Amino acid sequence: MRGLLLLLATLASSVLYGLSFPPAALRPLAWVALVPLLVALRLARSAAAALFLAWVWTVVMAYVVGDWFPRAVSAYYEQPFLVGLGLFFGVSTFMAAAEYMAFAVAYRSLAVRPSVMLPLAAAAAWVAAEFGRVELLTGNPWALAGYSQVGIAPMVQIADVAGVYGVTFTLLAVNASLAELWLAWRTGQARRRALAGLGLAAGMVALVVGYGLTRLAWPPGPAPAARAVPIAIVQGNLDLGAQWRPELYGENLDIYLRLTYQALRERKPALIFWPESAMTFFLDEEPLYRKAIARVVSAPGVQLIAGGPRETDSRPPAYYNSAFLLTQDGTIVASYDKQRLLPFAEYFPLGGLDLLRRRFARVREFTPGAPAPPLPTAAGAGGVTICNEAMFPDTSAARVRAGAEYLVNLANDTWVGDRKFAAIVFDTVTLRAVEQRRYLVRASTSGPSGIIDPLGRVVAATLPDTRGTLSGTVKPGGTRTFYCRVGDLFAVLCTAAAALGLIRRGRRE
Repeated sequence: MRGLLLLLATLASSVLYGLSFPPAALRPLAWVALVPLLVALRLARSAAAALFLAWVWTVVMAYVVGDWFPRAVSAYYEQPFLVGLGLFFGVSTFMAAAEYMAFAVAYRSLAVRPSVMLPLAAAAAWVAAEFGRVELLTGNPWALAGYSQVGIAPMVQIADVAGVYGVTFTLLAVNASLAELWLAWRTGQARRRALAGLGLAAGMVALVVGYGLTRLAWPPGPAPAARAVPIAIVQGNLDLGAQWRPELYGENLDIYLRLTYQALRERKPALIFWPESAMTFFLDEEPLYRKAIARVVSAPGVQLIAGGPRETDSRPPAYYNSAFLLTQDGTIVASYDKQRLLPFAEYFPLGGLDLLRRRFARVREFTPGAPAPPLPTAAGAGGVTICNEAMFPDTSAARVRAGAEYLVNLANDTWVGDRKFAAIVFDTVTLRAVEQRRYLVRASTSGPSGIIDPLGRVVAATLPDTRGTLSGTVKPGGTRTFYCRVGDLFAVLCTAAAALGLIRRGRRE
């Protein structure tokens, strides 16, 4: 019976954690969602039982926030649903559960002789687990705890110092202190220590919220006198299944041209954004298509940033997932080639596994791009990330260090075809604006597309699964944040602190 109750507590924790993310977005749940898991880990009879509970928590949590994964894999790679389900279990186990299982062992060890500092030590260990998720193998930043608070402005401002891990640390300190309080009341022992730990966690919350309110009162980012540049985003909402087939080469251009013409008539933007994969042809090889674009984008000074493939003249040719900057006469001024490719979709880490390969006309897989300067746009230097690159904060930081005055994310969300996926990605990308204190423009194939200000506030956004345009303004500029300069130093320090605590505990034993 005891084991069953601990399992039920773990399952409840998984569901509560998932519900703190979109589409439910019950964000306050994140402050208590992990309490049942932490209690279950403490009460498990053995380390093996704790490891099992951590694995169960991860897999169930991953399904609550990522039930789209098996379906998307099955449809995208044209494989049976069981293949998608198998890959889901593999990714959840090796790119998330392994880290949380390590946390379970560390947490139980740190709690052998609990102290007032245990909630902070547990928070540091959880941050270390999330940091490992992002940095190990190909990286898995999906649904880190801190992203559940995007939309609560005072809570996320700390990201310009500590990144998402600063938010995660605060959440875990509260969860761990509540777990200690529950255990103390259950046993009738160490209630003072538990209350002191809760007070310590409350102090952390006060510091983080106080910092956030200060930032909101005196906003960082571009100078107040910075020029506001009018822009427009085009969201085609086209089925990826109709793209990259030889008979439909260039077929979708007319949709984007018609929407662009509409945006130019309504708002007169200086810069227009098309999403990743908007162009289903090789732009630099198609002068007629460039002329068609020029006939629409013909107003003086208007520029276009659009996503599409690029082919080199080498033999065999190399293919890149690229963003192009075009002037009103169709001239390609500059381009950016995606550097961090998506495993199994854009490159194949397991060369012998042909099961998940797709052929897109001439393109079989992409080549990572070389570092490049920001695009010299009418709105200033634009730091481009393509699709999943924006999920990794170090990529956006690198763009700002290279001189980006605002951030651009071109994305293809159509291949997944799930609103939960799109909403969680949008929240994740939103935090990049806070970390770097830059405006961020996101152009998605199916939405939501949007304009986000340096405080992480969504200035304007489209609805998902709709076709249309979005207009607004961005202000280029801003100083480099502490986070931009030092990166994930806070996460590194948390990892070191957790490791040091375990070493000291081991010596005492």
